Amino acid sequence: MSVRRVFSTLLIVALAFLDLSACGRQVTPDRITSILTGNMVIRFRTKNPMDLTRVAYEIVFNTCSPGGEPYPNAFATGYTNYSYAFVVGGTGTVALPILYQYILTSNQLVQQSVSLQPSTTQLVLNDNNLGTEFSLTFARTQIQNPLAQPNGGCVTNTTSSNTWFINFFSIDTTTNPFRVLDSLGLGGSNDSSFTLQVDTTTAFQMQITRPPGSTLPSNPAAQIDGGEVDNFP
Repeated sequence: MSVRRVFSTLLIVALAFLDLSACGRQVTPDRITSILTGNMVIRFRTKNPMDLTRVAYEIVFNTCSPGGEPYPNAFATGYTNYSYAFVVGGTGTVALPILYQYILTSNQLVQQSVSLQPSTTQLVLNDNNLGTEFSLTFARTQIQNPLAQPNGGCVTNTTSSNTWFINFFSIDTTTNPFRVLDSLGLGGSNDSSFTLQVDTTTAFQMQITRPPGSTLPSNPAAQIDGGEVDNFP
């Protein structure tokens, strides 16, 4: 269902073309999926309309092994679980995806921005027409040590892996320093229990549902509802 939502127009056009050119041969939609080979599609959903001016919505990855889930409180839960993050919004201007690579230096977690190629990264704002969701499609190669850091971009005693851990954060960008407002786990901004682990060598479409009874921030635009992760190896 998710792929049809993102690529509905492409699918209709492609199937129409295949129908006209089949000439009696059996035709399957496999080549539509092949368009997304090497990509991941992530949907980030909030309970209420997003505030792309004052709130940043962050998709955080740990792509190293052995590793674990990146949690909101990096100091308390381990700096080593942060590899990359896509950030949408929070800039007060046009909402464009920004990619960061995390670098751990002297127990300081530093974000360094990475150049994105429009041909390999597509952001669709308000893809559900409710103002509560955006979708991000990106080539997985973009988060494979783009800044050419030592050890494949991983910290000491870890190596890059096909097993990724993913989390969603909402962040208040009006404070200094920025403040995490919510995450996908029960504990919200203080959660250390949620786990989303995926194997990037397999194809999947994974719905993410926020656990009932989760602690939510007072800012309605920062309340994370869940989303979806689709992978195309």
